[in-house]
Amino acid sequence: MEKPKIIVNTTMSKEDYRKFLYIATFRRNKAIIPFLGLISLIGGIIISFDNGYLDFIKLIISWIALFALAIIVVLLKVETKNAQRIKTDKTGAFDSINTLKFFDDRIVMENKALKSSGELKYSQFYALMESKDYFIFYITKNQASLIRKKDVDDLSVFREFIIEKFGNKYKNI
Repeated sequence: MEKPKIIVNTTMSKEDYRKFLYIATFRRNKAIIPFLGLISLIGGIIISFDNGYLDFIKLIISWIALFALAIIVVLLKVETKNAQRIKTDKTGAFDSINTLKFFDDRIVMENKALKSSGELKYSQFYALMESKDYFIFYITKNQASLIRKKDVDDLSVFREFIIEKFGNKYKNI
């Protein structure tokens, strides 16, 4: 029987999920903040036109106000999504132990509390992203699983192993 190269037992708390949502919203796509700034600027330009002339003070104030409003809307959306996920979690997925076994060609995932298991080849993953606290394994563009770095025994060995397996699908964010 083949032995896994690395085994990681990790959990995801409600706070980990909340952090993940913020990472997915703001760090995965670095264009979100400039995009919100650009849309706010366009709105500010439209608002600040007065009798065919651009009121510069009005432009600056409206741009800042619209940008702040856009950020607040995004933050509220993230917090709403987080609250909804926590409220509707009937499976006990939070704080249950996920065991990930890393082989040369695949990952085997098990969760005894949820009575679930699965296996995926590295080539089947959409992407792997590394943040300050997590390794985020994107199964699809919108579906992910994460490993807390504090749950990994030898971080440098693990990082080297998965970077080799994921190649150009790996991104440090």
